[in-house]
Order: sequence, then C-alpha cells, then structure tokens
Amino acid sequence: MEEIVMNIVKFQHPRYNGNRSLFDGVFNSLLEGGSQEAHCRNTPATNVLETEKDFRIEISLPGYDKKEVELKYQKNILTVKAKHEEEAEHTHNYYHREFGVSSFENQFIVPESVNAEKISAKFKNGILVITLPKREEAIEKGPLAIPIS
Repeated sequence: MEEIVMNIVKFQHPRYNGNRSLFDGVFNSLLEGGSQEAHCRNTPATNVLETEKDFRIEISLPGYDKKEVELKYQKNILTVKAKHEEEAEHTHNYYHREFGVSSFENQFIVPESVNAEKISAKFKNGILVITLPKREEAIEKGPLAIPIS
C-alpha cells in the first residue's frame, strides 16, 4: 500500500498510536467500514484541505456555540478544544445516541510554510473553519521566463 504524506497532520497523543497522517485515519476507517475510532474518542468529523494560498481545517460541531470552542497555536501545533454543556435534565431516555459529544481536543501539526500570525477562524451553521494562510515565499508562482543573451 502506498503511503500518502501531507503537510498538515493530525497530532495524536502517543496512547492513540502516535503521530499519523490525517489520510491514514480516513483510509483505515473506509476499509474498516466506518470511523469507530472517532466515536470512541469523541472527535468530530474533520476535513483538511489545501489551496494554492492556504490550508483549511473544517470541523463539524453541530449544537456547539462559538463561545464553547477554544483555539491555540504554539510551537507549530494548533490545538482545538471544545466543551459543550448539555442540559442537566433530560425529559426522555435515549435508545440509541450517536451525537451529543460533550467535549474534545484535537491537535494538528502545522507546517513551517504557514504564516501563524494570520491564522483565522469562522464558525457558522455548526461548522468551524480554520484558515491557515501560507507564507508568501511558500506560495508557488508560475514559471519565471529567463532571457537568453
């Protein structure tokens, strides 16, 4: 099987099998028929994508308020924490429950090509979108024409 390497990788505590590429988890969960790992560790669904000018991390947080989410960046590690306070009184009993995550923490190793001072985040319709702009020198430019003398 071919190994896929990506610039941003999800950091996992050593008790969760060490650092792995974000793609490893995606492909393994597809082969296993679903992401049981995500349910066991209370981690929300996450997309990581790259454009020409930035990286983006999209995290699905239905039911959360932006006040319940905390972002920190230190030493090339972006930490996303959230704690959701549920209603203390339930007027019903659940027979099956797949959502209702109360808290989680995810960490992402951020490449040197990211301009950390310009990292931004938006929270809309239950989706947290974190934008990590690339440094100007990391953005690929078109071919440079070299004059012949």
